[in-house]
Amino acid sequence: MVMTMMVKLMLIGEPGAGKTHFSIEVAKVTGAYVIDVDEGAEPIRSKLKANNVTILHGTPWSTFVNSLKTAVRSDTPMIIIDSLTELKEIIKKHIKDKAVQSGKFYLQGMHEKAIQDPDTFIVTWELHPTIYDKIRDVMRTINSAHKSFIVTYHPPLGQSSKGEVKIFKEIIRICDIVAKIDRDTVQIKKDRFFDFSGDYSTDYFVQVIKAILSYDNYDDILKAVEEVK
Repeated sequence: MVMTMMVKLMLIGEPGAGKTHFSIEVAKVTGAYVIDVDEGAEPIRSKLKANNVTILHGTPWSTFVNSLKTAVRSDTPMIIIDSLTELKEIIKKHIKDKAVQSGKFYLQGMHEKAIQDPDTFIVTWELHPTIYDKIRDVMRTINSAHKSFIVTYHPPLGQSSKGEVKIFKEIIRICDIVAKIDRDTVQIKKDRFFDFSGDYSTDYFVQVIKAILSYDNYDDILKAVEEVK
């Protein structure tokens, strides 16, 4: 089997910007598996008549882990997680449930702390490194299987905690391409490999991703991308 190029792409956008729609469009032409943490992919798959797209459930955390194992073991070239924002929340719930069950939790660099009141215990920003570690492990699992990935994400708002902002920045650091979607337009914010910049139509960018997954060297990818224009 020819090993094609791998790409790690973050697609950011506000709710309703078209992240899930774009994800299904990509899956339709590439055979990518979609792990639906946002629980909004099924109606869009029906709307786009994308019956060939495999959608796996992504919540709660135990279901996500099983879906990730299924996708990694498959022959799909790409795994799409829609969205990382919701994944972060189900990880937080998983951490809280485990802590409440044991009656204690740990902060990095500190001793264990007892949970005084399970009903009011919340996962504060100090525990965000644990959340990031799990997200990083997810990405490493996909990478070790030599598969590309797309993660969708709602960018942190002004009132976000410093833990939220740190996670966002760390994920940007991991990804090769960061693009912002707004309906029919994709704006490239970061591109480590192909020197893309500026605005593109979503239809065109879907074909760019298809080209990346179809060839094993830059020259063939760039040639295919030029033919799409």
